[in-house]
Amino acid sequence: MEYEKNMSGGKTMKQRSKKFIYLYGLADGTLAMIPTIYNSYWSLFLTSAAGLSATGNATVLSIIGIADVLSILLVSFLVQKCNLKFGKFRFWVLLGGIGAAVTRVLAFTPLMLGSVAYFAIMAVISSSLYNLAYCAYMGMVPLIADSQEDRMTTVTAQQQCVAITSIVVSLISVAVIQNVGYWALSAIAAVAIVASVIPMYFATKDVDVYKPAEKMTQAEKEAQPSVWDMIRLLANVPMLMYLLGSICKIVGSIGLAMLVSYYYTYAYGDMSMLTVYLTLSTVLQLVGASLAPFVNKLVKGNRNTFAAGMVIYAAFLALAWAFGSHSAIFFTVCLSVGYMGWAITHTADAAYYSYIGDYVEYKHKKNIQPFLMSMLSMVIKIGIVVSNLVVGWGLVAVGFDAANVTETAKTGIMNLTVLMPMVIMIIGAVITLLSPLSDKRVRTIKAELEKRHAGEQA
Repeated sequence: MEYEKNMSGGKTMKQRSKKFIYLYGLADGTLAMIPTIYNSYWSLFLTSAAGLSATGNATVLSIIGIADVLSILLVSFLVQKCNLKFGKFRFWVLLGGIGAAVTRVLAFTPLMLGSVAYFAIMAVISSSLYNLAYCAYMGMVPLIADSQEDRMTTVTAQQQCVAITSIVVSLISVAVIQNVGYWALSAIAAVAIVASVIPMYFATKDVDVYKPAEKMTQAEKEAQPSVWDMIRLLANVPMLMYLLGSICKIVGSIGLAMLVSYYYTYAYGDMSMLTVYLTLSTVLQLVGASLAPFVNKLVKGNRNTFAAGMVIYAAFLALAWAFGSHSAIFFTVCLSVGYMGWAITHTADAAYYSYIGDYVEYKHKKNIQPFLMSMLSMVIKIGIVVSNLVVGWGLVAVGFDAANVTETAKTGIMNLTVLMPMVIMIIGAVITLLSPLSDKRVRTIKAELEKRHAGEQA
């Protein structure tokens, strides 16, 4: 790992070039095409081109959901405990990324029409390999960037690349599927993934450096956690505050994403505005991600940036709820502009989360950073499960019936779409600000860890 001396004579991580940061971010952008395409088209593919019944579709989705959680746990332990000559993280990104890309093409290829087993197996393999790649990828963030500012720069590049690939997918997906097939869309993603993870693998060779056990200092050996350490050290106040705040972020955003189509279909009665919203919000996601570093400087710290984005989102949702009931255009613009707030929060997410690992090392002298960064996917999965419950039972609570949508149900859909995410986002912001990982505390922790690491190398 590359270091340079700081003003006090200690060692700080060498600042990376923009070219390197965006090369690293591009790998995340292309890998993100896998869940983007999956979330948009997998269920539709299964019930159309793949020839599965509704029951078969539900069975496949259920199997994938269970396997997804189990695979994240497995790969998190794997990434933490393995120390390969090819790199602790980058090799898994390469292997998992290419493997996921190839198997996802096979999953979207109807080789065995109507076979629940085939599509379930291919999707589970592909999802597991994707989890391996993504978990390992996120594990490199603390190695690439040390300070709050540098980590924010790194994750901003990631989110910009993710936003760009999302725009590309949204622009080409329908045409590719209609003219060629679902497999072709996945094949395009596969080519992009291979073209990005291979150069990223070689570019990070000086970041993810293999260090055999015999060359580790005694302090470094003692910092290596046991499996029990990895489990017990997950229970800490910053982790709890992050988990609750992040679940609020996910439930608020995914809940709105799931419900907004109901609003345009049933409450407003015109699906055409949904296309406007999806396009505008995706473009503004890129803008929000780009604004995140400036917000970070303004509010001082990743924790505060994470909270600020939720407040911004909630503010525009409040405007949509208060004044958008009679104007779909105003409603759509408010939702789309508010999405910039979500993008700011989402951009700060990984940087804010990464300091939980530093906190654990500072307090307990155990380095569980790789395991923690790998577990970031698990937090997302928990949020998605909660979102499904909230949306599903929320629609039941407002009396929604597609065959007979009453005025009461329409009002309920409006409130669920906007008011519920707004309240949840505000709660998430408040919880986040209660986290002890303030800018001042993080700087204190980093300074102490730098002293320890400098002493270990002396």
